[in-house]
Amino acid sequence: MEIILNRQGGVPVKDQLRFQLEMKILAGELAAGQRLPSVRALARRLNIHANTVSAAYKDLNATRHVQMRRGSGVFVRPGAPAAPQQARGLDEMIRLSLYLAFRQGHSGAEIRAAVERWLAAAPPDRVVVVDPSVEMGELIVHELRTALGLPAAAHALDDVRGDPRLIAGALVITLPYHAEAVHRIAPGSAIETVHLEVAREDRRLLGELPEGSIVLVVSHSPTVLPFASVFLKSLRGDQLFVQTCHVTAAREWRRLVPAADVVFADLLSSDAVRRARPRRLREVRLIPEQALARLRDALTIVAPRHVPG
Repeated sequence: MEIILNRQGGVPVKDQLRFQLEMKILAGELAAGQRLPSVRALARRLNIHANTVSAAYKDLNATRHVQMRRGSGVFVRPGAPAAPQQARGLDEMIRLSLYLAFRQGHSGAEIRAAVERWLAAAPPDRVVVVDPSVEMGELIVHELRTALGLPAAAHALDDVRGDPRLIAGALVITLPYHAEAVHRIAPGSAIETVHLEVAREDRRLLGELPEGSIVLVVSHSPTVLPFASVFLKSLRGDQLFVQTCHVTAAREWRRLVPAADVVFADLLSSDAVRRARPRRLREVRLIPEQALARLRDALTIVAPRHVPG
């Protein structure tokens, strides 16, 4: 039984010994019921401490590859090799997968390249919203956290330009107008664009308002206010009286709330507006459900970015 240990490779000798013994068991080189060398005999042969061999044997016993019989020794446990999906931990799953790859004739270099390719294509572990306006980024982040329940952060475009590491390994969310700039900063980043939309129910409400109605829009983001004005103008022309206010301009919008027929407020402004007791309050979400569904897919689908032809 050949065991080769590399004392300069950075991998603990115990782990090297355990892995090689496990591969021999899985490959059938060590047959079911076969007795392994004693702790002292193997330690002497490999010129390592007996405690190292003992620890490796205990690990193999814990993963049910061997049986440790008091007074008799250590024996290969009968039974077919487990499948990766039957593994009882990540380490065992990886070892079983490696065994299958080696058994089918793949080299270590091929396996390493494949693992690196799939790791590079793994789903992002977090979401980063990039926008020139910090407030706009904060608003989108709040909507994403509420809808997706995932870690999310916002960074100004200039900050990301100064330090691209802020978006490393993340799914970047940005408005369509800024996607090209983000791509130039970090060409390899996963980027998804979202369009600001008004929900169908809100469109219907606006269409049903009597001519001359007063509409107040309160937002955490200065970017939203001109967007709202243009949208309402395109929808009803001069039939509605529209006022837009930043949420920090509390004195201004509080004065307008009693007169407004309907107040639209985003998720970061709605609580403050609600305390002013508007006659009718609509809490606006800017990211449509179809966009959220697309983002869920982007965060869960694993597919290599480059598949060798």
